[in-house]
Amino acid sequence: MLLVPFAVILAVCMLAVSYVDFRRLVIPNWLNAIVLVVGAAFKLVLGLEALALAMLFGAFVFLMFWTLRYVYWRFRGVIGLGLGDVKFAGAAAVWLDPWSFPAFLFIASALALLYFCVSAKRTPDIALLRIPFGPFLALALFVTWNFNTFYSQAIG
Repeated sequence: MLLVPFAVILAVCMLAVSYVDFRRLVIPNWLNAIVLVVGAAFKLVLGLEALALAMLFGAFVFLMFWTLRYVYWRFRGVIGLGLGDVKFAGAAAVWLDPWSFPAFLFIASALALLYFCVSAKRTPDIALLRIPFGPFLALALFVTWNFNTFYSQAIG
């Protein structure tokens, strides 16, 4: 089936994003570019209209996350969301449809919050705790895309 190679490439990219972001607190541009390009190729298989809509949605999500990053920085004086996370969210949106994006965001946020709670108990100074968001975005993208692609038809 044509979808399996996309799932394998997505899995490898998500593992790479998670590994690099946990180690360096950075998602490299080249990894974000691969996620974007392969997501665009996946949408192209569905048709040019699907590709165009996915790219517009990706741009919208990128701008939404960038705005959130900027507003947080203006109010708090620190950057709370890395630019790699912003780019990754935009690239992830290309893979997903707008109706599954809230589930993607919920899964990523819930996993990150759970990780934060566990890490905070082990850290003497919680103010110094830095949590990468990329691995949780990556896992959420993989889970959400696979569910929508392979299992959503089974449940109606």
